[in-house]
Parts: sequence; C-alpha cells; structure tokens
Amino acid sequence: MEVVRFLLEHGAKCDVETFDGERCVYGALTDDIRRLLVKEYNVISKKVIRRNDYDEFLRKLLDGSEYADVIFEVHQKTFKAHRCILMVRSGYFFEKFTGKWRDRHVIRIQNEHVDPDAFKILLHFIYTGIVEFPYKIHEDVCRLFRQCHFNKINDMIDCRIQELHKQSRSSFRNKNVTIFLDFPVSMDYRKLFLTTLPKEFVDQDENYDFTAIESKQMTGDVVFQVENHLFRCHKLFFAGRSDYFAALLRDHFLESDNRRAVSKFVISDHADLFRLLICFLYTNDVDITLDQACYLLYVSDHYLIESLKRHCATVIGNNIDNFNPIDIIKRSRVLNLPKLEAIATQYIADNLDQFIDQDDFKELVIEDAQNVEQRQETDTIGIIDDIRYYLSIDSAKKDLKSELLKIDLLLESLQLDA
Repeated sequence: MEVVRFLLEHGAKCDVETFDGERCVYGALTDDIRRLLVKEYNVISKKVIRRNDYDEFLRKLLDGSEYADVIFEVHQKTFKAHRCILMVRSGYFFEKFTGKWRDRHVIRIQNEHVDPDAFKILLHFIYTGIVEFPYKIHEDVCRLFRQCHFNKINDMIDCRIQELHKQSRSSFRNKNVTIFLDFPVSMDYRKLFLTTLPKEFVDQDENYDFTAIESKQMTGDVVFQVENHLFRCHKLFFAGRSDYFAALLRDHFLESDNRRAVSKFVISDHADLFRLLICFLYTNDVDITLDQACYLLYVSDHYLIESLKRHCATVIGNNIDNFNPIDIIKRSRVLNLPKLEAIATQYIADNLDQFIDQDDFKELVIEDAQNVEQRQETDTIGIIDDIRYYLSIDSAKKDLKSELLKIDLLLESLQLDA
C-alpha cells in the first residue's frame, strides 16, 4: 500500500484511456490499493470501466482528421477539429464561426497566455465531456476555460481541486495529482442532431430555435434524400459509427473533384425511421416503439451499426412477452444476437405449456436437429439443450421432472432422441 502511494506521489500514472490503466484497478492486490487508485488518485474513471463504442467514437474524433474542417495553430502545435462540434458545444466557438472565423479554415492563436497543452485539454472536454489534466498546469487550463466562457466548469474544477487537496496534501506539493471530471454531452449532441432534420420532423415540444438550426446547418457536409425529405448531416457521425457509411462516403470522397463539396445520396428507406437512425448516431440513444425496434434491428444490421442493433435487441428483450419468442429466436440467429436468443429461449422454458404443442415450436426443434451434420441418435439438439438448462436453473419454482417429461414426449412424437 505504501509503495503504491509513494509511486503515485512521485509521478507514477495510469492513463485512463489505456488497457493498462483498467488492469491496474482490476488486478489490485487489496481493496485498499483499489480504493487508493480510484478514489484518491482517479487513475481510472467509472466511464472507462463501462466504456462503450460511443465514448470511443467521441475520443477518436480528436485523433482522426479525415473530416476535420478547421485547423488551429497554437504556438507551432497543430490541432484539427470539426466546426459542428465546437459550435454546438460552445457558445464562444459558435459566435466565432458565425462571425470573424466564418470563412477561415486555419485559425492561428498567438496569444502568449494560451498554452498548447491546455488547448488540447479544452478540445478533449468539448468533444467528450471529460476534463483531465495534471495539477501543475491547472492555471493555464482554468484561464483558457474562462476565456471560452466555461465558467461553471471552472467553478467545478476549483471545487475538485479543493477536495483533492484535503485528501492528499503531499501530492499537491509535488504537483503530481491528476484532475478528472466527467460531464454529460448528450443534450448538446441532440441539438446537433436537430440541425439535420427537415422542419416538419422537429417535434413541437423540442422548444428549439429554428434560426439557430439554420445557422448551424452551414456546417453540414452530406445530404441524404429520403422520400423527398432532405436530411443535412455530418459525415463524421456516419463514417465514425457505421462501416457501411464509412465506405460509402470514402468512395464518394475519392471520386469527387471538389472535396469540400457537399455530398448527396438517395436512401431507399422510410424518412421517419431514418430520423431515428440519425438520432442514435448522434446521441447514442433513441426512444422507439416495439414495431420500430423490429424494423431498426434489420436496418442497423444492413448499415453495420452494431450498437444500434444491440439497442433494439435490448428493447425487444425487455418486452419479450409482446413477441412470439420462436420468431425472435430465428431473427436472433440470423442477426447474430445470442443474448436476445437466450432471453427468448428462457421465456419459452418459463412458459413451456404455452409453446410445447405449437407447430412453429416443433418446426424449430426439427430444424435444429437437421442442422447437426451426420447427426447420431445421441446427439443433442440446440433448442432442447437450452430449454433443459433454463428449466434446471429454475427447478425450485417448478416440477423439473414433469417439465422434462414434456420435452421427452415431444421428442418421441417427432421421432427424435436428444
């Protein structure tokens, strides 16, 4: 314990964005060491522990520059960025890009008080909502945040510094403490999503200024025509979250003579459902009905958006009693959704009397038996094995022998043995 504290106080650090950083916490020898890492020194955050592909997408936007449309030069250091994100996340940058920076693609910042490392931290916050920096540069960071009108964030940074100062005074003397704060970004990215929509698709209860929408639409660089409706979107969200759209946009980018021109594509889809897809790409969340979940399940598979497919599967799984579980099992296998298949299978096991005599269930059992190549009499049948498993783990609630007998009688009637 004391060795770990000594190392941390003298500069040892685990990067919150690396596998090693997570492994330090998971592999800690004692709970005291784990608490020291997580609570006192914040080498890893809850956000990293539950990392998802949306967080990774936002982080990687700063690393990749394929669709960057503005470059900042800060004392010989270069940072590529995206106007649409800067504008929707910061009133300061919105004013700049609708004013004096409107037609500029390279912004040179020569103010001696703007530190390049602090500017990188500012960009990281704007993109991800995460503020992380070593205490030794906190004055540069706070100065830049104040200049960009993030006064509330500054106040919270000050509070966090005071908390950490009380916890570990010796670390502050050595200035080796890392400041870490995590702020939600979904509401701002939802505003950006709203800028992509035709006016007739913006809900009345959104209470959003259409003038602001039209101002921000100038940052769109791709148009999707869906049922005669035009969705003015941003390539970085489509290319960054869908391999399908990444390939589509990249091919069009390479073929285009004017690489700054707005690309346009015709999509053969339903406009109201394409709106939901855009919402998810921008915010990683979308409210959908059960019918929409079923439709988007296949759409997300077609467009190679795995996170949306999982989202739809979760919605269906949470409402499995509204579906035919046999149909859901078949869909799950086609779409490679084993968790959803397991939920549907367990539902059948929990309600075996309801399904044991149904023709579609018998057909499923026969199909599974036929899928076993060169099947022998003693070979298992997938769906039967799974149902037996779920019956066995729930044996306290039911008469297990009676339930298993029903399965045996079914197999006998189908002239199968498993």
